Amino acid sequence: MAWNEPGGNGDKVPWGKRGNQGPPDLDEVFRNFLRKFGSLFGGKGGRGGGRSSKSGGIGIGIVIAIVLVFWMATGFYKIEEAARGIVLRFGEHVDTTLSGLHWHWPTPIESVTKVDVTRVTPIPLRATMLTQDENIVDIEGTIQYQVADATAFLFKVRTPEVSLSQAAESALRESIGKSRMDYVITEGRGQIGFQVGQLIQEIMDFYGTGIKVIKVNILSAKPPEAVKDAFDDVTQARED
Repeated sequence: MAWNEPGGNGDKVPWGKRGNQGPPDLDEVFRNFLRKFGSLFGGKGGRGGGRSSKSGGIGIGIVIAIVLVFWMATGFYKIEEAARGIVLRFGEHVDTTLSGLHWHWPTPIESVTKVDVTRVTPIPLRATMLTQDENIVDIEGTIQYQVADATAFLFKVRTPEVSLSQAAESALRESIGKSRMDYVITEGRGQIGFQVGQLIQEIMDFYGTGIKVIKVNILSAKPPEAVKDAFDDVTQARED
């Protein structure tokens, strides 16, 4: 009798019994998955469900342990002698570390920003100012600074170098405005640079930028090109 004809011995079908067949057993499916996964890490897939589940659990535990060890290892970092390490936890400053080997909670919990506190950084200084005797002078020079406080440098002011440039322009305007043209373009450049450096440092300290001004160099002070010829004529006339 054919398998699909009624009657016969139990109405058998190729895939098992037809009557009251429910959904697959989820526990059995999960045990099969653990057995196959565990076999990838040395577990033997046998008939015993308990042994297979145990092997699969051990395999998963080993993988998690290895990943955790590698993740924790990424938290080691080294700070050089000339730097400071600013440790942030979810963006909030929690520690400042000195030179040596350190550890922090790896990303995304904590992060470290290294700041060089010994490097002298120059930034350009260019401005056109009005002197005490109402002459216009073009100033070119440089400002050299160091980071004295790494935490303040990173967090007190949004753009420390921009603040430094603006403070330098303000201090230079004050100093040049109290000086005569002849003094500015001749022997007064060194003294003006010293005065400007002191004024800049006062402003930096007031705003807590963490910047230490090393030196202000006035490299050149001269009349603008548009009036240079007329200024040279006046200077020659005075000498005559």
